[in-house]
Amino acid sequence: MAWPFLAGIAPAKRGGWALYVARADNWRNEMRTFIFILLAGLAAALPGGALAQDGSGMNALMIVDSDSAAFNKDFQKYLADNGARIVHAYAPHAFIGYVPTALDAALGKDYRTAVYRVRIDDMSVAAKYGENVFFAINIWNKHFVEDPPEAPLVISYKVQQVKKGAAIVLSWNEVMKASEYKLQISPDTDFKTITLETVLSRNRYEVIPAFFPDGVYYWRVAGLLVLNNGQRREGRFSEELYSFAVSKPAAAAAKAPLPAPVLSPAAVFKGRPLSWAKNASLKYYRLQLSPTPDFSAPILDAFTDKEAYDLSGLPLERDTTYYMRVMGSDGSVAGTWSDVAAITVQAPGTIAGDVRKPSRKK
Repeated sequence: MAWPFLAGIAPAKRGGWALYVARADNWRNEMRTFIFILLAGLAAALPGGALAQDGSGMNALMIVDSDSAAFNKDFQKYLADNGARIVHAYAPHAFIGYVPTALDAALGKDYRTAVYRVRIDDMSVAAKYGENVFFAINIWNKHFVEDPPEAPLVISYKVQQVKKGAAIVLSWNEVMKASEYKLQISPDTDFKTITLETVLSRNRYEVIPAFFPDGVYYWRVAGLLVLNNGQRREGRFSEELYSFAVSKPAAAAAKAPLPAPVLSPAAVFKGRPLSWAKNASLKYYRLQLSPTPDFSAPILDAFTDKEAYDLSGLPLERDTTYYMRVMGSDGSVAGTWSDVAAITVQAPGTIAGDVRKPSRKK
């Protein structure tokens, strides 16, 4: 009976050793690939020839035209003698690693090897080589940070009637690759003074005018992007300036001062929204969350008509202390800030009773 697979071990890309399994019906090509990976791994492990395990030394993608040249001893010796090192092999045609720029011309002339040092946008270069080269190009391209997408396009702002008052609703289009948005509100067109800055998980924000002094305010928004290579980047702010005006009745200023909301000095929230005690004289709340108790750079500044706020989708570190304060309003004027509370948002735990018993084989 013939064995359907051949197996061996080779140095793994991230250290240690990996099991390599080859199909016996294509054993010649598979074993050549295995041998090349073994040699490349050993070369990288030798003193003086090692690259960083995180691939920080990679500067080139090589595509070898021949399906056998990469396994040629002369080719391998040429690379080793001239300081080139293979970090990732996608045999028999594609290899990612460190290649001195002085070798580019000779590799092309003597070994029919194309060396790429920038992002490859034309995938037709891989057409005749098969899926391994397509995969290698995708991996290679992830090393390059893309140009950020366009700035958010403001759709509109409008005054929308909500329970017991009016909210100014700011909205904009969704931005590709944006995981959150940064919103800024300022009394100045150059945004030198920031009245409000916050991070949002959706492309919409409600402003309660009662919390703002009378005047004209300008606003802009930027996408917080997660690129293909996993890096985070802040996109450009929306280009056109949009504004809204706040004008409250004169009688509102004559009202008695409103009480500050009451917060516990310290609290832990796990799998539930932030919350605080209800006060019958307050209809709206402004909530700030900051990594520091002086609130010099709050990461959340939001309005709500409930005694709770859901943090879903916001880039908060779990099991980390943040500082929270809340201000109330009756819909006409705003009160004062509450005392500062130290809070911890814990990672959600396992669901009680969510244990699957292993099924018995019949």
